[in-house]
Amino acid sequence: MTFKEFYISGKNDKSNCVIRSLCKILNKEYDDVYNDLLKIAKKLNCASFNDVPVFEKYMEDNNIIKINYDDEIKVKDLKIDDGSYIIFCYDKKDFYHMISIINNVIYDKNNDCMDLYVITDL
Repeated sequence: MTFKEFYISGKNDKSNCVIRSLCKILNKEYDDVYNDLLKIAKKLNCASFNDVPVFEKYMEDNNIIKINYDDEIKVKDLKIDDGSYIIFCYDKKDFYHMISIINNVIYDKNNDCMDLYVITDL
């Protein structure tokens, strides 16, 4: 797998890994994904568009399938076929992150994600 820097921001020049990953995979604009996530958060009575039920509902609505992994696999050790993937990962503490992988290229703002542990492949 290789790494390619990818950064996208909204009107307030802020970026978020959930929105950035969804934009890359779905080829959508930042503000469109952000607004859709806000609507879902409101509908589900969630505090934030970053809440897991919110982005999982958004992904379900966009036909993104969830695959669970062994909790000892790091991003750099993933063996995946060509295609489009969103990887939800963490540092086994309190840092959670989401990245997109397209045809074995990791798209993120930096390559620190390589040593994170995979929670699920979406």
